[in-house]
Amino acid sequence: MRRLRVALALTVLAVQACAADAQPPPMSIEALREYDFDVTLARVRPLEAEAGYSAYLVAYEHAGLSLHAMVAVPDTPVPEAGFPVVVAHHGYVPDPRRYGITSEDVDARPGDYYRSVPGLFATRGFLTVIPDYRGHNNSEGFAFIDPQDEQSVGYYAEDVAALLSAVDQLEQADADNVFFWSHSMGGSVALRVLLATDTVRAASFWATMNVDDLADQVAALDGPVIVHHAVGDTATPATNSLSFAQALAGAGRLHAVSLYPESDHYFALPRREAAAEADVALFLERLQ
Repeated sequence: MRRLRVALALTVLAVQACAADAQPPPMSIEALREYDFDVTLARVRPLEAEAGYSAYLVAYEHAGLSLHAMVAVPDTPVPEAGFPVVVAHHGYVPDPRRYGITSEDVDARPGDYYRSVPGLFATRGFLTVIPDYRGHNNSEGFAFIDPQDEQSVGYYAEDVAALLSAVDQLEQADADNVFFWSHSMGGSVALRVLLATDTVRAASFWATMNVDDLADQVAALDGPVIVHHAVGDTATPATNSLSFAQALAGAGRLHAVSLYPESDHYFALPRREAAAEADVALFLERLQ
């Protein structure tokens, strides 16, 4: 019986390796600009929500994979054009399959760490969309990613770009007013998508990972960017944001940079609320 188990395990690993080898590399930013996504969103089920908004899960297909995203809808009356949209790019998760899983092993996106994200923006009048990324939670594609590998960020950007192409299918969404929020690794994901599209009106980066590899392209961004970082952050150093802000300023794309004296990677309250307020003020200025 032990030999059978070992043989089965080796077979599974071999199949996963073949599948990963068969997956094409992530699309370049240039390819993302030209790609014609054909995405249909399907509502899956309701999700747990905090006060001030309701939430549900959507599914969509890209690259032969079934992917998912959380959608948080404000409880306030719907504007005539629909709610403006914030697409939120979460950061690195050591075990992607545990993304959105609480400490009590409950599948409750966006999980414990990012629990406040939908509330930060949905309670301020923005329909908030949080993609899983492939291989996260029950979104397919775990065999194709390595959380420590830069290539995975390219795959995640593809998944967000595919979802972005279908934002107009979301009920109560104003697809003419889409904004980006990102945290940590999500900053690199968000920047790739921003450079590939002209549909995002402004973006916020919290505690971003290093994006110097794309700094020479930021002049191509269409909207302003606001940057936040805690100077004592040991997960991603504040120099990441300072370098990014310098590139943005040189290209005329920097709205503001805020450095905080604390050390929290994902800002503690009340700093977190204050940063969200600054983001929302920018987003409201950019509404069309």
